Amino acid sequence: MSPEAAPVQTVLSCSHCGRALAQSDLVQIAGNWVCAECKPAFLSRVMASGAAGASTWRYGGFWIRFVARFIDGFVLMVPVLIFAALLIPNLFRAAARASQGPNPAVAAYSVSLFLVFFLAAACYEISMLKYRSATLGKMACGIKVVRSDGRGLGWGVSFGRFFMWNVVTSGIPYLNFVLMPLSSIMAGVDGEKRALHDRVCDTRVVYR
Repeated sequence: MSPEAAPVQTVLSCSHCGRALAQSDLVQIAGNWVCAECKPAFLSRVMASGAAGASTWRYGGFWIRFVARFIDGFVLMVPVLIFAALLIPNLFRAAARASQGPNPAVAAYSVSLFLVFFLAAACYEISMLKYRSATLGKMACGIKVVRSDGRGLGWGVSFGRFFMWNVVTSGIPYLNFVLMPLSSIMAGVDGEKRALHDRVCDTRVVYR
């Protein structure tokens, strides 16, 4: 006597994290299949923005985010170029004196320029994310950054997102050759277009 055939399990994807799971491991909320781990955050999003808002988010992909970063880089270059214009004459004079012997002024000017650029970028991005949920580049591209439940970003998350991208992902020599492509691939294949810093900080880039 042949054993009974095992019932076929339907496999579906969680609309929140994108994992493929058996239908028995998912629950349907506002027309979306959600796993047990994502259920609390998804319910919070539904309550915050309504069932329609939870299911109609359009996520910003790699290219639109790349354009937004390019615009932000151009915006940040203006104060840096002004500061550099003030420093360069002194830097040339220090370099001329350095030919006669070691001069710490050259290194001091170089470090000052780097610190000004980094601090300007930090203040700009963190404050814009906190108060407007988007930098000028993202606003120009029609996208913004929100938490997974639809809320805006606090100071901690805004700083964490800046730190993860500008220091950890793209700022560490050699390691950035691995993390930057990995983050881009994540944004390309993930159902919610989450890059590495989005996953760490629980954020989403969505169209306004």
